[in-house]
Amino acid sequence: MWPKSITAFFGGLALSVSIMLSLYLLTPFATDVKLLLGLIAGFLIWVGAMVYYFSYNSAKGCGIACIKLLLLSVAVNTFLFLTK
Repeated sequence: MWPKSITAFFGGLALSVSIMLSLYLLTPFATDVKLLLGLIAGFLIWVGAMVYYFSYNSAKGCGIACIKLLLLSVAVNTFLFLTK
C-alpha cells in the first residue's frame, strides 16, 4: 500500500505541475490570473491523478501509468516551449 501511495502522491504532483506549465504557456491571461488558475486547477488535477493511480492494483502498474502520462505531458511542454 505504501509504495502505491508514494508513487501516486509524487506522480500526481509531477503530472499536475507539468500540465499546469502547459496551460500557463497557452492561456493569454495576465500573470495573476494564470497563477490563480494554476493554483485551483493544479490541485484538482493532482487529486484526480492520485485517484486514477490508486485504481491500479500494484505499485508497478501505478508507476507505469504515471510515467506514460508524464512523458506525454513533458513532450507537449517541450513542443510549446520550443515554439514560443
